[in-house]
Amino acid sequence: MVPIKLVLAVQEEEYIDPFLRYVHASEFDRRLVVTAFSRKEAFTQYVAESGGDLDAVLGDPAYLEAVESLTRPGLCCIELGADGATQASGGLRVEKYQPLHQLLASVVELVRGGPGKQGLTGGQPQIIGVYSTVGGCGKTTVALHLARQLATEGGKVFYLSLETIGSELPVAGQSLREGQSGFARLLYDLKAADDRREALRFPISAYAYRHPVLQGDTLAPPDNLNELLEMERKDTAELIEYIAGSGLYDSLIVDMDSFPDGRTDAVLERADRVVWIVTDDWGVMRKTGGWLAHLERTRPEFYRSLLEKTRFALNRYTGKRLADLPRPDLRLQATLSFIPAWNQGSRQGELLHSPLYQRDIIRLCHELYGEGPIPMALEG
Repeated sequence: MVPIKLVLAVQEEEYIDPFLRYVHASEFDRRLVVTAFSRKEAFTQYVAESGGDLDAVLGDPAYLEAVESLTRPGLCCIELGADGATQASGGLRVEKYQPLHQLLASVVELVRGGPGKQGLTGGQPQIIGVYSTVGGCGKTTVALHLARQLATEGGKVFYLSLETIGSELPVAGQSLREGQSGFARLLYDLKAADDRREALRFPISAYAYRHPVLQGDTLAPPDNLNELLEMERKDTAELIEYIAGSGLYDSLIVDMDSFPDGRTDAVLERADRVVWIVTDDWGVMRKTGGWLAHLERTRPEFYRSLLEKTRFALNRYTGKRLADLPRPDLRLQATLSFIPAWNQGSRQGELLHSPLYQRDIIRLCHELYGEGPIPMALEG
């Protein structure tokens, strides 16, 4: 991905140093190349000599006025304001004094994710739903590992849990940003915007936070389960489109409930790929086969489209398969090794560090992104 070439121009030199240090120490180091100025004359000369080599200018109002005659089509000029406004007359504005992660995410979104633009990733992210017919198959563990692996490989990842009662996220080094509005606030604002028949004005950075273990963004879960229980197919689809449409992510990993409801249907319909988790257990295989048979009988078109994008993954694989596959259309494209140590009460945050499991997740990523499956031995 080509980073954004950004010029920061502010009067206070003490603003520049922490700004640059944060960029270099965060995930924005891969997204932004920043040149900073406090002297207006040097800043003006730099913009004049840059030609078409700049993507954006972020600065105090007086600095933007100084280069107004030098701006060109395609150069994004963003004003640093201090009055809480998000849009200046005739231009764009972000709040100057706010958490830097939020500020920088807003800048990236304005430069590459605005209306009519393709977004940072050059298009829509790959939406990957992680599903299982039966609870307790390790679906969330797979989803978290996928998110972490894709982020480790340099991707921009969003992890979205739609489980009614979800598993706790890894906690090592994690702290929610103070005042984080999270999932519940985003759902409320999306519904309010829909009632007004307009797009939501706020960027995803107003609701999401960066998770240090996953190395990607996610939402603080709602305190009230009714927020999830009341979500319908339409609400879920709008939520996914809002996140995907931000232009900030390469992958959106959606962790679903096993129970078939509006949320699950919306994800299965919208996802580009579905990782369907099974285990080497007769009951799991039987129920999975039964659900596939039901879909084939009652929703044949949906069943065919779902099968085309689904990759069945055998979790907790011990090296030899015992349970028979219930249907010929249930073909295993991936195996994920059984890690005995994970049965010893390990905390969720410690589950992200198994070389054997990581190898299997890498294979699954190859399968999902069309790079061809890495050969695997599957006995049974």
